[in-house]
Amino acid sequence: MSPAVPPALPFPQRVPLKVIGRGAEMDPALIAGLILAHLGEQPEADRVHGSNQRGAFTSLTFWVTLPDAEAELPLRTAIQALPGVVMQL
Repeated sequence: MSPAVPPALPFPQRVPLKVIGRGAEMDPALIAGLILAHLGEQPEADRVHGSNQRGAFTSLTFWVTLPDAEAELPLRTAIQALPGVVMQL
């Protein structure tokens, strides 16, 4: 029996990008700028992010449209290097 091959995902694909970090240090505008730099223009409705705060930590949720499977990793790597970022989902 051959191993199962996962189905190919259709692109472009709209996905949530959650960034969690120390609220006082994170800058949503920097994250939005990286999204634009790595993925290009995003739909108008996706330019507004959601946020939630618990104590010293803030969670920011951005919706992004990935053009292909290779676009996500460079963006996440750049976001992880920003001040205050602890993790991404």
